Amino acid sequence: MLNKNYWGNGFASEAIKEVIKFGFESVHLNRIEGGCDTDNIGSGKVMLKAGFEYEGTLRKNEFIKGEFRDTKVFSILKMNFY
Repeated sequence: MLNKNYWGNGFASEAIKEVIKFGFESVHLNRIEGGCDTDNIGSGKVMLKAGFEYEGTLRKNEFIKGEFRDTKVFSILKMNFY
């Protein structure tokens, strides 16, 4: 999680690209998956910008602050990264 003072500076976008590269090149993953709360529009945009594809929504799968919340799921495949 990035401190709010640093939101909008591209730090998350740069970081996620390096994490993806590490996952595919060093760990030899074929697929990387990520998710965010449906209200977290910024995180969804970061994943899409990094090349992730939106796969769907997990309904009421997490209990946060006294309520069940939906999660958007994104993924990227190694063959689509390069």
